[in-house]
Amino acid sequence: MVTSSSRIPLLSQEIRLLLLLSRLELDDVQAKAAQALCDKVEDWEAVRHMAMDRFILPIVYRHLRRLAPSSLSAEQLDLMKQQVMAQYQHNLNTIASLADIHRSLLAPLNIPYVTFKGPSLAVCYYDEPAMRFSRDIDVLVPRERMPELLARALSAGYKPLDPQGLANDLVSLTFVARHQKVITLLSPRGVVVEFHSRIDNIGTVYDSRGLIQRAESARVGGAEVSVMPTDELFVYICWHHTKHYWSRLHWLVDLDAIQRHPSFDRSRAMACAERHGLSATVEVCLKMAELLGSPEFEPQGHHDERLDELLKLSFKAMQGDLEVEHQLANRKPTPDFAFHWQTDLSHRLRWQLLGWLRIFRPSYADYEEWPLPPRWQWLYRPLRPWRESRRRWIESR
Repeated sequence: MVTSSSRIPLLSQEIRLLLLLSRLELDDVQAKAAQALCDKVEDWEAVRHMAMDRFILPIVYRHLRRLAPSSLSAEQLDLMKQQVMAQYQHNLNTIASLADIHRSLLAPLNIPYVTFKGPSLAVCYYDEPAMRFSRDIDVLVPRERMPELLARALSAGYKPLDPQGLANDLVSLTFVARHQKVITLLSPRGVVVEFHSRIDNIGTVYDSRGLIQRAESARVGGAEVSVMPTDELFVYICWHHTKHYWSRLHWLVDLDAIQRHPSFDRSRAMACAERHGLSATVEVCLKMAELLGSPEFEPQGHHDERLDELLKLSFKAMQGDLEVEHQLANRKPTPDFAFHWQTDLSHRLRWQLLGWLRIFRPSYADYEEWPLPPRWQWLYRPLRPWRESRRRWIESR
């Protein structure tokens, strides 16, 4: 049971303001509360940096222009505008890159896929898509089609980032597609692209093939791109962002934007959550969204231990840096779930078993160091623990 002494870290006026502004629109009550919080801000430069670091500066700038608080100087507002314009340019470039991926890579090869988060979410659910920061592009494709996709991408000028030394030959591409669930490339436009063959760690949460089959079409950057249906995407972001303790505040804007969209239906979203075994996760995220939309919210004592625990760790992550998030991640029962109440014993035991077996899974670094032909690649598994120990011993010398 969560005790009162360990519940919620104190929230600064600045983070309270940013939490309230992390939505597409403010109603009259929220706008009045935001105005009162603005009057208490003593360091607007800190607010600007916090909003930039948490990927919500464009939406904060839009709200502050409308609120026009007297404590915010014209100089600080202009600095915000300059940074927002640069971020708009990046976001529009990311949207265009997704259209390029569809037109030049996926469509010519007739590869079924679904893209999620990032630019497709921005275009489908934001009234101004360029406001939504997208660090990269995520595309889920069938594992068996990954080698030909990677071959075409590398030939078209995409650069390998992870694995960095990825060679454009069939044996190398087949190996990495079999043993690495996410392959990261840099597009000719300078945008990071992650090609996934699975979006959870052990495949017990999401069926990749089923997700791709349920994809819908949306117009993104002038191309008809395959995207998750609204209910699937809503459930996915509740699961994914909870896994990262809602450390980036643009994820709260996502939650608000999707719920405002005409295609959102709460009952369909809950039915989708039940199919994936994520009902508790979505229920608690909906409670959190409602709570944070209340200007006078109290951060603890909600008669829901799950919500208190989510808020406790999420507020730490929201006010901390990447190191704080990594420290919190060490508490997770499995890499796919941040809290025990999200999952069950069978999932945790399966992860423990696969975690033990993971020491035998070869990496592309093994292949680079010792490139075996396909018929001999089974040797990587029994030799993997010895080779990894040897590599660490050499690096420590």
